[in-house]
Amino acid sequence: MKVTVLSHSLSSNAVMRAHRLADAARTFADVELLGPVKDAGAWAGLPEEPWVKRVRYKRFPRFFTSFAHLVEAADGDVLIAVKPHLASFGAALVAAERRAVPVILDVDDLDVAFRPRSQWAENPWMTDLAQPKSALYVSLFTKAVGNAAAITVSSTALQRRFGGTLIPHGCDTNLFDPARVDRDAARYAFGFTGPTVLFAGAPNPHKGLRILAQAVCQLPGVRLAVTCRESDLATEEWRAVSFQRIPVVPYTSVPSLLAAADIVAIPQLDSEFARYQMPMKIFDAMAMAKPIVASTVSDMPIVLEACGRLVPPGDVDRLAEALADLLANADEARRLGACARTRCSNEYGREQIGNQLKAVVNGVSSTRAM
Repeated sequence: MKVTVLSHSLSSNAVMRAHRLADAARTFADVELLGPVKDAGAWAGLPEEPWVKRVRYKRFPRFFTSFAHLVEAADGDVLIAVKPHLASFGAALVAAERRAVPVILDVDDLDVAFRPRSQWAENPWMTDLAQPKSALYVSLFTKAVGNAAAITVSSTALQRRFGGTLIPHGCDTNLFDPARVDRDAARYAFGFTGPTVLFAGAPNPHKGLRILAQAVCQLPGVRLAVTCRESDLATEEWRAVSFQRIPVVPYTSVPSLLAAADIVAIPQLDSEFARYQMPMKIFDAMAMAKPIVASTVSDMPIVLEACGRLVPPGDVDRLAEALADLLANADEARRLGACARTRCSNEYGREQIGNQLKAVVNGVSSTRAM
């Protein structure tokens, strides 16, 4: 069996959910990950894999050629479209119509909340029809979820909204294994000196980075490290904040980055977009046996039950207290990290996610056969 996974963009961090599903599907099928890539290249964190196929990204009207290439290349027996975008779900539906194969739609964010209709009038670029990722196309394809043979989602909030099967992001616990990393060498490579709190996600507003920076400022001698692009956090307000910039690193270097940190912080805010989103880095940090401090948003309380510290979203003082306590109690930090590693290995490893995805794929395949 061949499975084609379509991502709407190989040039943004959105491709990492598609890559993770594709990698899990490789435990039971021949897999190809397919998507458009901008001239600047693929997302820095996307691994160079022989099973990743690129199509050039262009605006309309030239995107028509890219779209035709996506449809032609989507030749799997089952298609998995990640996100309800034109270049993923739209291309998959057309390819499926031509070849009579099933389409699984994977929803890992509430994309319509990221660019809500209430903002369209004052931000015309959101509805620019020349952009394949236009909010108009996303809105239309979000309403078309019923055309998928099955739906998979990454959080229980998305499951309540769209139905379908919950497939966590999971993690390759063989690659993300603290025993394979020299922590001292990793700290030297990343320039970590002294206690370091790592924010390893994309620094979007709903991620709570501003709250985290305020919390770390209350902890003398503690450093905040943030993964970001050069163009991120470039406004005047961020120039006054003390933090260490870490460029987006290749996927294979993420275990070393996590190993180098003392604590991983995931302080999501209680916004509509954040409530539907489940951060991928939580599973990576768990696999690396890191002590994690996270907010009580989305499924993080479920995933981190008894193996992480949870704080109310947006509460600077509680966040600072949790960070300080773990930095001062090395034994408790190690205990939580070991517990997180065990849970990730038992419940969220590549094989476990692959088995869950296989059940969905087999379900749509047997329906098609009937």
